[in-house]
Amino acid sequence: MVKNKASGTPVIIKGAVSEPLEKIRIGGDDNPFDESWLQKLIYRHPACLPMDEIESGFQELVPICMELGLTCGSLDNLFMTPDGNIVIVEVKLWRNPEMRRAVIAQALDYATDLFNMDYEALEKAVLKADFAGGRRPTKLYDIFGSGEVLEEPDFIDKVNRNLESGRIVVLVAADGTNSKLENLVEGLQSHAGFHFTFALIELEVFRRSQAKDEYLIVPNTLAKTYNIERGVVRVDDQRTEVIATSIKPKTTASARMSITSEQFFDDMKEIHPELPKNLKTFMEKLETIGVYFEFRKTLIFRWNTPEGQSINLGYIERNGKVWVGSWGSFEVDKRRVYLEQLADALGGEVSIEDNGMRYFHINGQGTRIEDIMDKFDDWYDVIKSYQEMLGDIE
Repeated sequence: MVKNKASGTPVIIKGAVSEPLEKIRIGGDDNPFDESWLQKLIYRHPACLPMDEIESGFQELVPICMELGLTCGSLDNLFMTPDGNIVIVEVKLWRNPEMRRAVIAQALDYATDLFNMDYEALEKAVLKADFAGGRRPTKLYDIFGSGEVLEEPDFIDKVNRNLESGRIVVLVAADGTNSKLENLVEGLQSHAGFHFTFALIELEVFRRSQAKDEYLIVPNTLAKTYNIERGVVRVDDQRTEVIATSIKPKTTASARMSITSEQFFDDMKEIHPELPKNLKTFMEKLETIGVYFEFRKTLIFRWNTPEGQSINLGYIERNGKVWVGSWGSFEVDKRRVYLEQLADALGGEVSIEDNGMRYFHINGQGTRIEDIMDKFDDWYDVIKSYQEMLGDIE
């Protein structure tokens, strides 16, 4: 869906003083703010990319390289996450004549090249790329340093699986809107399913007149494809064509599949082959009473009260652990009843920590999703009862 928007000039107010910001025009003759400047800005500051709107599980972006050499050309920016997810960014200015069908075709060509790689080939290409003046690593994994990252064998395996299955995020980032290009992306979404996510990002750049090195970046997601089914990307005589796969009608919980959610259900399948199907059925039933879901590193169950308070009903980790506790201070007594009813229904108990927090668990251990997968209907009944206590459902 394309957003119709009109934005004004941001104003900084400090006490009684107000200062309109200057909008930076990017591109044009002898302008230091050119396409290369925007490319480096995104590389050095990946927080400019609104990943929470595109793939919520991809928010810890690590800059890998610029000008990644591929068969069809040089990719502007490559990012990855510490758990092996891949994001590619092509930076363009709307004023360029090629900013029509060519930009989508080019981005899909880069994606196609990556799909034909494995980890070893990707690493070789990365080590030959541009690191914006930074130190050249000896191997791809070293870029992540000593932070929270998968063990190297697991990281390599995850990257290989993402490349093989085509699970990457493809972004086109530019400096302003172009309705014709937005319509192209929307049309592409309407007739072809992707196994990867494609999004069009607008970055508006502002600065204070007296602070030349301080910028305000306003990111907007103008258009995005939904990850439904894997399509076929065919390149013939320098022409890229996306062919839709045969898509069966889907129910609501599975119709909005993202890369993050697909990976989550893959992990659930490793735990128990019937778990993804049973869990999706449970989620679809919960949707009928207003429960919604957030896929991040965990699957979070949420519900909004009539007053607009967001309630966390519990979450499931990718390793199968289930956590339901007394987080927050909203309606503490009713939350306690919710946990007690859940313990009665699922055969567990409620423990009280030293800090006063209460947690539902089974046999003194953190609850496992496979141990309660045959009791999802009972959990549904407890959630509905909790909603009734909070006054939404009669």
